[in-house]
Amino acid sequence: MSIFYAVGVGSGNPLEITLQAKQILEQVDVIVIPVTQEQASSIAFAIAEQVADMRNAEKLKIVFPMRKHINYKNYLKSGILLPITERLAMGKNIAMITLGDVSVYSTANYVRQVISEQGYHTQVIAGISSFSSGVAKAQLSLCENQENLLILPAVNSPEVIKNALLQADNIIIMKAGNALAWLLPMLKELNLFDKTIMFYHLNMPDEYIGVPVIEKQSYFTILFIKKKGLC
Repeated sequence: MSIFYAVGVGSGNPLEITLQAKQILEQVDVIVIPVTQEQASSIAFAIAEQVADMRNAEKLKIVFPMRKHINYKNYLKSGILLPITERLAMGKNIAMITLGDVSVYSTANYVRQVISEQGYHTQVIAGISSFSSGVAKAQLSLCENQENLLILPAVNSPEVIKNALLQADNIIIMKAGNALAWLLPMLKELNLFDKTIMFYHLNMPDEYIGVPVIEKQSYFTILFIKKKGLC
């Protein structure tokens, strides 16, 4: 029985890869490497190969475009996953790697859903999410006591983000780089700027954890707003 594994490899530090993820990556027949362009390299694979011995597995690179307005499940049913399902039909076990955790805004989870709907067996291997890693480095807590936590991407409208900031106790805004021009003034307007910390390029050479600055614009930019203060 072939299995498709969606494997989270953490937020960039190879030491964050779980023993289960390492074991799966070293046992499967095929490693799916998602990229945004045909010639692009994969940060997730670069992280994983520092820990797991994947030399004997076939490396299958598949392009998954990054678009704001796309129904991914419908897109994935257009044939892009044929290289995966063909190998599953041959009895091969496959692992698709993804940064962070599979359950948080992950293409790998959409892929797993579509493959499962086609009758194949799937499993999810959890990874450490980027915001969990960042909060740990900053020695903060995501939420305490009766507080709630809201996670959303900055691709939402300013109105949606503002409502979230007004209602939740603790807010994670992911993929915040391109939205900083309007996000930072909004935080100041709501008197939340001093209660916000930025995580930029976590576990990369140019990592930044600190006061939000507009210069740190990247897909890998996260804001954490903690209304009761960061101390």
